[in-house]
Amino acid sequence: MTKNPFEYTGANNIPEGDIMDYFIDDNNFSRLIQSTKNVFLIGERGSGKTITLLFSSFKIQYQIAKRNSTAIPYDRIGIHITCKESLFDKGEYLLLKDEYKRLIFNEHFLVGTLLHAIAETLGEIPEIVDASIEIQDKLFSDIEYLWDVKLNHSTKHFFEAITQYADKEIKKSQKIINSISSDAFYENAMSFATTIIPFLEISRQIPLLSSSHYMLMIDDAQDLNKYHTMILNSWIAYRDHSLFSFKIATVRIPNPIRYTSTKGSIIEGHDYITVNLEQPYQNQETDFYKLSEKIIKRRLEKIGISVSVSDFFPTNPSFSKDIEIYKEKARAAAIVKYGEGNKKSIGDYVYKYHRAMYFRNRGDKANRPPYSGFDTIIDISTGIVRNMLEPCFWMFDSAMNENKGTITEISPTIQNNVIINRSEFLWKQLIQGLDCIVPDCTKEQGEYIYNLFEQLMSLFAKRLKSDISEPCAIVFAISQVDLYPDQYKEIQELLEIARRAQYIYIRLGNAKDKGKREIYYVPNRMLFPNFGLDPHGQFARVSLKVSDIYNAAHNRT
Repeated sequence: MTKNPFEYTGANNIPEGDIMDYFIDDNNFSRLIQSTKNVFLIGERGSGKTITLLFSSFKIQYQIAKRNSTAIPYDRIGIHITCKESLFDKGEYLLLKDEYKRLIFNEHFLVGTLLHAIAETLGEIPEIVDASIEIQDKLFSDIEYLWDVKLNHSTKHFFEAITQYADKEIKKSQKIINSISSDAFYENAMSFATTIIPFLEISRQIPLLSSSHYMLMIDDAQDLNKYHTMILNSWIAYRDHSLFSFKIATVRIPNPIRYTSTKGSIIEGHDYITVNLEQPYQNQETDFYKLSEKIIKRRLEKIGISVSVSDFFPTNPSFSKDIEIYKEKARAAAIVKYGEGNKKSIGDYVYKYHRAMYFRNRGDKANRPPYSGFDTIIDISTGIVRNMLEPCFWMFDSAMNENKGTITEISPTIQNNVIINRSEFLWKQLIQGLDCIVPDCTKEQGEYIYNLFEQLMSLFAKRLKSDISEPCAIVFAISQVDLYPDQYKEIQELLEIARRAQYIYIRLGNAKDKGKREIYYVPNRMLFPNFGLDPHGQFARVSLKVSDIYNAAHNRT
């Protein structure tokens, strides 16, 4: 049976072989991750943060080197740590009233998790283990002296003893804080400076690791508590990057903490750099379009399908024909308006209006337009890789059910059916209420969010059929925020819930005022087909007043 090449899951659940086979290495991102700089990878769930870190981890790079018979890259040791599966979310610190002790306790758990991950990674590499055994006595004696501890020498090797020590310390401290109020724990608590740095320096005694730089990759950092975040920021502020650096993957969150445990600050450009994984995706020249094309092509090639991506996801012929007709109609209207010699104005007019003319001339009672073609799949992805793969998975699955032989394309009919079904699913989930899937969302807030999105779709439908300058603008910014602070605060809360459920994405762009930047909001474009709207959009955004958004959410006219 042919394997569905678009099978998707959380990156942490992807087999290591699939990561090596499917990941498209972006040289720009890789160069930054492999550098000694501290890097924040910013992007919504499904944008590729985790798989980017995993691909750069030493476990994967080691296997790639083995597969390709190339030199093992011991100069860069990437250690992947997942916050969701770690001890980072331990809540015992809440038992402590003293703020300083809370910081110590949280650093202890954070350090223990890091220590375990580093030792586990190094202990899985036979060449490193063999080299460590040759100087094992010195490794044990040096680390025991600096830590003032006694390790288990009966383990298979040095790194196994370290993982045991990390686990034991975490469990021991947890028992202490749950049972007594002794201060002895705080005197012996692990810290980054007294535990991790000495361990990394002593590991450099192993010849293979003598010049290694450790890239500590903290994944899902948005799940860290505020104390962990302050502690991590303190480590990022460490000036010497010769031994280690941090690569932090996090979703875009409003007002992220950028101060340290000692109330200092970390500054972008000075202490770290930011990489935005949500790339532009408006047309075939954008990075996201090209990346998606490479991802699809490689996945098809892995199952023996060698066709172009556009041929594998063909556009409905009647749609293509109609779009061309309306391009010519828009061109004719532009020539009348601007004169035949004004090429730029004619081109701009055709770009803005031809798709709007197609959709508005379908009439209110017409069936939904056919949604198909790779361009449409890119549009409905809203610039998120997982959103791009998900409909492809269901399309391929449907094609396998209909065709028992070799699949050479996904018919426009199958594409359309899947897109409509997925769009209807999103709306069904929204109608049932986001309080069912988003923690701390009330039923009332769920109803407000549904009202808001329904009114947004109505607004975009009216714009599409109106004779205005930007009929295909389908993103918005919020204006008059200072006039209605209470209403704006409530709107922000609703939009944050919608963002967590991936019904809307928050981006940053240039404002109309020169030199300024503004936040704008991008609805998940998979919502559009259910209303028969055009998910393509254009480079423009609508400015909506706070009062109008508030009234829309509260279903007020």
